[in-house]
Amino acid sequence: MKKQWLKNRFVIWIGTLISWSILILLMLFLILMADHSQESYFAVLLILFMGLGLFSILLWGKAKIWEPLRFMEKQAELFNNGIIFTELFKSLEGISPSFDELLSGLHTSLDKDKMIENAKQQARYLALQNQINPHFLYNVLESIRSDAIMAGVPEIGKIAEALAVFFRYTTSNMESLTTLEEELSNVKNYFLIQKYRFEEKLYLDILLPEEENLLKARIPKLTLQPIVENAIKHGLEPKVEGGKVIIDIDHSDTILYISVSDDGIGIDESTVEHLNDTLLHMAGGTGSVREDKKGGIALNNVNSRIRLLMGEEYGIHLFSSPGAGTEVSLTIPYILDEAERLEQ
Repeated sequence: MKKQWLKNRFVIWIGTLISWSILILLMLFLILMADHSQESYFAVLLILFMGLGLFSILLWGKAKIWEPLRFMEKQAELFNNGIIFTELFKSLEGISPSFDELLSGLHTSLDKDKMIENAKQQARYLALQNQINPHFLYNVLESIRSDAIMAGVPEIGKIAEALAVFFRYTTSNMESLTTLEEELSNVKNYFLIQKYRFEEKLYLDILLPEEENLLKARIPKLTLQPIVENAIKHGLEPKVEGGKVIIDIDHSDTILYISVSDDGIGIDESTVEHLNDTLLHMAGGTGSVREDKKGGIALNNVNSRIRLLMGEEYGIHLFSSPGAGTEVSLTIPYILDEAERLEQ
């Protein structure tokens, strides 16, 4: 009601101003027309120009103030109903510097919320896509494991079990954070499967301080496995003799540092520069990322989720040179469960 009252008052004020202005100008014009002196003609011309100026100001006010306010009112009603228009922000720019700053902040916030929701939707879609019939897959893998053990081939049984655990971890609860311990366990399962594929030519070392709480640190789910997969596929697989992946973990009071390095074939300087530039300036979200021959989509995906969930000051940086291997450096907030925070 208050909004409608203000609107009505504004209309009445504009109408009254225009009416009185026209009436005063008309009266002055008639009075001066009765006097035929030269000064009177100049006065008449002056009044006419003043009238035109006032009329122009009123037209400008209607176009720049009244109509934008009416438009904003209509768009605000749609906005309250959950409909967002990018054109709304563009059309309201220029009203004042403070208003522009407010719009910019709101637009950025909406974009980030939208990207987070899009990322969650994609995660849900991928989870559903991978869960066409998970119980059927798990049952088949369990049957393979049992048959392999009975046939005296325990290695096959271990691989089938590792594969089942890996799929179960990958397809469950995509939205939540997980513990560093669970993430490392998933990497070990994945590496066991890859070692069987590459006939024991792959090696994994995990280096971390002996701190009980460190393994309980919370990180985005599926942060490490895609990077390890990337290291094997693009760094170690081209080498006939295989190679090693090292996961080195440390932390400060507020930041968790994770390094995933390999002794593979490495990446040329221009590609490293391009990937780092993409990782640094990406706005977030997982769409519109093209996969390249160096596996940029895996790095972009992980980096995007870290920045969306944790903030744009965190993420991934790449170090590499041809023949010298590759290191992927991650920075993530050092987060523990609330109870553990109270203990500290």
